[in-house]
Amino acid sequence: MIIDNNPFYIVAKKFDEIGCIAYKCKNMNEARNVPNTLQAIRAEDVQIVILDDPEIYSEYAPYKYVDDLREFMNQAGNLNLVV
Repeated sequence: MIIDNNPFYIVAKKFDEIGCIAYKCKNMNEARNVPNTLQAIRAEDVQIVILDDPEIYSEYAPYKYVDDLREFMNQAGNLNLVV
């Protein structure tokens, strides 16, 4: 259950790689809907999770925080691209 007073972060991480990107949800609608959208577009080796306090989850560090939702979704969608 998501409580309005607590901040939530959506994190996208490629399995077996160091670091992730994170977005602090601005409202409950984002916390509920964005992860489902990302699950639909993510690659098989990309993990999408919701965290209440990213700093206590060291397995995802270092965190790259993205302030803009559209930019976060673009970056999360591109995690599966080979450069």
